[in-house]
Amino acid sequence: MILHEFPDLHWLKNQIAQGWDNRLGWGNLILETDGFPSVIINTVSHECFRPDIKGPFSFFLNIRGSSFCTVDGETRRIGENSYFISNRQQPYTLQIEKGAKTETFNIHFGEHFAESILHSQITPADRILDQGTERRVTLFSFFNQLHRRDAVFDALISRIARTYKEDGFNRLLFEEQLTTLLTYHLQQHRHITDVVRKLPPVKLSTRIQLYKQLSRAMDVIHSCSGDELSLEMLSSAACLSKYHFLRLFRSAYGYSPHQYIQQVRMEKARHLLAVTRVPVAEVADLLGFADSQSFSRLFSQRMGVSPSQYRSLTK
Repeated sequence: MILHEFPDLHWLKNQIAQGWDNRLGWGNLILETDGFPSVIINTVSHECFRPDIKGPFSFFLNIRGSSFCTVDGETRRIGENSYFISNRQQPYTLQIEKGAKTETFNIHFGEHFAESILHSQITPADRILDQGTERRVTLFSFFNQLHRRDAVFDALISRIARTYKEDGFNRLLFEEQLTTLLTYHLQQHRHITDVVRKLPPVKLSTRIQLYKQLSRAMDVIHSCSGDELSLEMLSSAACLSKYHFLRLFRSAYGYSPHQYIQQVRMEKARHLLAVTRVPVAEVADLLGFADSQSFSRLFSQRMGVSPSQYRSLTK
């Protein structure tokens, strides 16, 4: 289902505590099963504070504006170019600052739904046939971090929103679309596994811890689009010395922090030039460039055309 308002917080926490055994959704909607249902919260909010919700596996993202999600004592700012994940039964706090105007598109995957889909993705076909219709799930836990939204991810989100707007809610199609989205994310998770393997040859638990520390610096990069970032800020976020941070970052991602930041800037620039009419000088300012000339020079070097030419080619 897709809701256009946040459910009452007291009601929601009570339903979670009771396991949804009355099979009632928000607005007394009859649910087909017990447990947390699959639901998208697509609403415009100027302020909210929803603390300590023990939800299902969830994606937090915004169509417009930004929000903050806190998990395990760490808070991430979620802008328009990233999404954040919380795991099943992992308490989260969602906040939208007063005065902000944010359109959320938070996706909460139904209890056992995500586990069942991911189990089917990693189980060989012959074993699926052996299991028949027996319900088995694979418990999993993803890293709590910001993930960059690419064109594929945004197209999947747009398709869900457009289908609902044009044709109303269809449960079968809705679950198919969520399955596609989860399959996409599993592919991203496999990429993370590759990154972990690239870290120095120490025991796996140490590599995973190093990745978690590097991901905190990545979160800073993705949440501070137009801010000037320093090596001190990034290495401090990762709780590493500058030397170790630089070496590990390059080993993991194949870029230096500066190169990666420039790549992120160019991706955001292409998006702004293609889908908005924001003047080139304002795009440069939004992305933290000192002036439009330096932005245009770098963009031309990377893309082979000027920002204005790129905009005209994408129209």
